[in-house]
Amino acid sequence: MKVYLLSGGSVDVDRAVIHPGDDSRRRVLLPVMQVLLEHAGQHVLVDTGMPPAATDPEGLEREYGMETAWIRPVMAEDQRIDRQLAALGLGARDLDLVINTHLHFDHAGGNTFFAGVPVAVQSAELEVANSDAYLPVWDTPGLQFRVENGDWSPLPGVQMLHTPGHTPGHQSMLIRLPSGPLLFTWDAVYTEEHWRTGKLGAVSDVAAARESIERLQDLARGARVIFGHDRAQWEALGMSDRPTLIASD
Repeated sequence: MKVYLLSGGSVDVDRAVIHPGDDSRRRVLLPVMQVLLEHAGQHVLVDTGMPPAATDPEGLEREYGMETAWIRPVMAEDQRIDRQLAALGLGARDLDLVINTHLHFDHAGGNTFFAGVPVAVQSAELEVANSDAYLPVWDTPGLQFRVENGDWSPLPGVQMLHTPGHTPGHQSMLIRLPSGPLLFTWDAVYTEEHWRTGKLGAVSDVAAARESIERLQDLARGARVIFGHDRAQWEALGMSDRPTLIASD
């Protein structure tokens, strides 16, 4: 099993976006990541990052009406998901599966590049994704959604965990490796600060979010935990604009 982190750029946000109620007006820069899993000749991509329009700082506002005073994309052309895969010598036709942890614009906006590739998503997420809480970037002609319900496994040793709260169909991921488990929280826990303090980020269901965090904390014993949008951790991992191999067993 090889585990790569891919750089999908960043979002420049008002701190209140991830710390509801914070009125400091401070800006924070949050990394946007995707994960590529390679096992026994199979390639599975988890999340597809921001849509191509995000390479223009005003692109999402112009095309989709997103309020950039709160969230502004910062993405170079080579941080588009198709370019990140190309840096590893891969294209859409080389992927066996794409997984969306959820359907927000910074996690499923690159779906447009993967027509003809199965895209796995929780049924609970599909049920709400046409609401105003989602930019209409996750669904484009030719996509083949594969519906999952609850926990499931895309590869041996890899478990996708249904962790609702941030959104109804949010998924996290646990990878069991000989060197030790890796736990990816994604937006169930944005940063180490949220993990340490028990603070919630932006959630659609408070009770479900707390239950999901408790579950992840139980699973985290002995695991290396990688958070969804933690810039300090991103830098500590040595991340750059190119894909980075973080585990190989």
